[in-house]
Amino acid sequence: MLLLGLTACQPPDPSVKVTPSSTPTVESHLTLNKATLEQSNNKGQTLWKIQVQEAIYTPDRKNAKLSQLKGDLYNNGKIVLKVVADRGEIQQDGELVILQDNILAIDPRNKVVIRSPEVEWRPKESIMVIRKGLKGNHPELEVTSQEGSYDTQQQQLTLMGKIVGLAEKKQLTLKTEALRWLVPQHKIISDRRMEISRFKGKEITDQVTTLKAEIQLDRKIVLIQDNLEFKSLKPPLQLAGKVLEWHYQDRIVTSSQPLQILDYQNKITVTGNQGKVDLNQNMAWLTGGTQSQSEQNQSQLFADQLTWNMQAQTIEGLGNIIYQQNKGVKFNLTGDKAIGSLQNNSVIVTSNQPERVVTEIYPSPK
Repeated sequence: MLLLGLTACQPPDPSVKVTPSSTPTVESHLTLNKATLEQSNNKGQTLWKIQVQEAIYTPDRKNAKLSQLKGDLYNNGKIVLKVVADRGEIQQDGELVILQDNILAIDPRNKVVIRSPEVEWRPKESIMVIRKGLKGNHPELEVTSQEGSYDTQQQQLTLMGKIVGLAEKKQLTLKTEALRWLVPQHKIISDRRMEISRFKGKEITDQVTTLKAEIQLDRKIVLIQDNLEFKSLKPPLQLAGKVLEWHYQDRIVTSSQPLQILDYQNKITVTGNQGKVDLNQNMAWLTGGTQSQSEQNQSQLFADQLTWNMQAQTIEGLGNIIYQQNKGVKFNLTGDKAIGSLQNNSVIVTSNQPERVVTEIYPSPK
């Protein structure tokens, strides 16, 4: 017992290290009320500055949740968007800003207004990504789509998915699946199937279906390529061509390449290597070699130049005239000028030199 007592009372071995027990730390969130938050790049340029009703930071201070926010988004030290939202988040140490609910973003340089329930601001790329329910407004255009993005450097709005646009005080509508809106250039560009309708009041006057189009909003022109159909209701026409220039406000269509015009009620087709159609005046002018054909009366007229009055259903051809009639008595007329009506099979061919008018009659077989 004495030996045990002595051993128990000896001091500890100095070679043994006693590790104190660790004390647990409590991580805390940082909450700011009615604060102004700001992010800058390594050059000292402001990337964004946001006023919030409340900001709750994570313990590492790299992420935060925001409420009732408004502020400015910058590119190269200049404001490119002014934003308002009910909620938001700062992520990745300020390299990503998410806005949510009742978002309003305005570009003060061009007056474009963007609305959406959820967007992302990427400061390094200076791009706003619109996740859903995009609505864009401008004096020249109103547009909606499922999603899109806004490049603030180029001032270009890219839209995707079920796009509907209204222009010219809602007198021009467009529908497509993808387009780019170059705001400073007043241009809309699409390489997808697009349907464009022109209204007068509540009535459609013209409809276009094309695979590629460029709309110049300031000039009120649509450049149509690879069109599938251009249909006018008054007058009842269909226009086709590889490249068409449509002045939609004045209803004038021009083409420097082959153009075909079809009167689908009277079944008359007119083609030329280039031409102009005034739908308001019911007139067409074609040049560079033309051909007119009446399906009903089986007659054709070839001429260097042609003027077609669609309301009066009269034609006037000039240069290298050939008129062929295949219904009833078959014959050809050649000369320098032709005036008449294909609809009525009544055409007068004349020439500056009478001996140049040639008539060829083909008798019907017995």
